[in-house]
Amino acid sequence: DPPAYANGPVQGYRLFCTETATGREQHVEVDGLSYRLEGLKKFTEYTLRFLAYNRYGPGVSTEDVTLTTLSD
Repeated sequence: DPPAYANGPVQGYRLFCTETATGREQHVEVDGLSYRLEGLKKFTEYTLRFLAYNRYGPGVSTEDVTLTTLSD
């Protein structure tokens, strides 16, 4: 969901995805309210967090969400 209290119109979102075992983080710019992650390793734990940004910069990120992928 969009932020409850935005400091101006939201221009987009950033999704941060960290492979827990290696600590390797990547981020993706997302325009809408949904995004499909692809290319993840099977049986691997990832930590995700999200933040909205606007012309004033990034907002506060969400709390981490941890998940483990399944097989193909």
